[in-house]
Amino acid sequence: MRKFQQALMTGVSYMLPFIVFAGMTIAITQMYSQYVSVDSSVVNTLNGFAWVIMDLIPAIFAAYMAYAIGDKAAIAPGFIGGYIAAHPTVENTSASGFLGAILAGFIAGYVVLYFRKLPFPDFLESIKKTLFIPVIAGLLLYLIMAYPVAMTIGVLNDLIIANLITLSESTRYAFLLGAILSAMCAFDMGGPLNKIAITFVFALWNEPSGIGFRVNAAVFPGIMVPALSVGIASLIAKSKFSKEEIEMAPASILSGLVGITEAALPYAFQEPLRVIGPNMIGAAIGGAIMMAFGVSTTGVSGVFGLPMASNLAIFVLAILVGVVCSVGLQILIRKPKDSTDSIAKEEDILDFDITM
Repeated sequence: MRKFQQALMTGVSYMLPFIVFAGMTIAITQMYSQYVSVDSSVVNTLNGFAWVIMDLIPAIFAAYMAYAIGDKAAIAPGFIGGYIAAHPTVENTSASGFLGAILAGFIAGYVVLYFRKLPFPDFLESIKKTLFIPVIAGLLLYLIMAYPVAMTIGVLNDLIIANLITLSESTRYAFLLGAILSAMCAFDMGGPLNKIAITFVFALWNEPSGIGFRVNAAVFPGIMVPALSVGIASLIAKSKFSKEEIEMAPASILSGLVGITEAALPYAFQEPLRVIGPNMIGAAIGGAIMMAFGVSTTGVSGVFGLPMASNLAIFVLAILVGVVCSVGLQILIRKPKDSTDSIAKEEDILDFDITM
């Protein structure tokens, strides 16, 4: 299980730069078309190219997940499996999406790992990793992903997306989806649960219904609230934060504005429950507001999502409400820092007896 988690995180880490490039390029080109209102073939071509990159995200993810398990020889089989997960090659089968891509990366990695342990003749040993293993594993991944996976996981993926679309379009329950996704992002601040939520969001970007951009907006509070709230709270209630936490506040606020959730981690290490709890509540409220009002954005993170928001006022309001709730709760449940504690600790370290 540990190996699988590490492979999953590797796939996400290598995938994110491609998502950032594609997402920002799509956002910038769409913002240009929206505000400049000039039809430019260069801008349109760039936008199309960004969507091509976005279309390859499952393949890239699967390739690097496989790489984390089976090393370089697993990259090509993983890419093949991930590509078929997004682009089914057999008629009347469905795309298995990121569920299929995860499966493709896992299978490709361990298939290659198995082949590497098989004995080969000495004269073939030098080309084993560059020729035989990638080709054999690639063909095997094609057969697995094109038939059994597309016929089973593809149907499951379609069912999940259909239910999510129904949930997002329901005025009574849409807020729940936004609250859950945003709280997931705020829970571990850049950790596995955060990455799972973000990966799920980007998996829906290509959906014609537009749900991908709505859930994208819904996770913005989960990304921005943690770092913003701990920084603001430490400046407002200085007696409840350490000197180091107060000094980190400006950097934390700036990180929150640009969507770097990890800036809240040093605060969470000091007071896990009193930081993570309020952050999750604030983020969930913000995400619920986003989803309830059907706000969407093609922006990738932080303030970069503002210009592309379908409803700028509600987008900003959701972030502000989330931050206010989180800051208020942190100030309320935190206990004042006793300055004598650190002095006492230093004295304890220096206090020793010499006996004869």
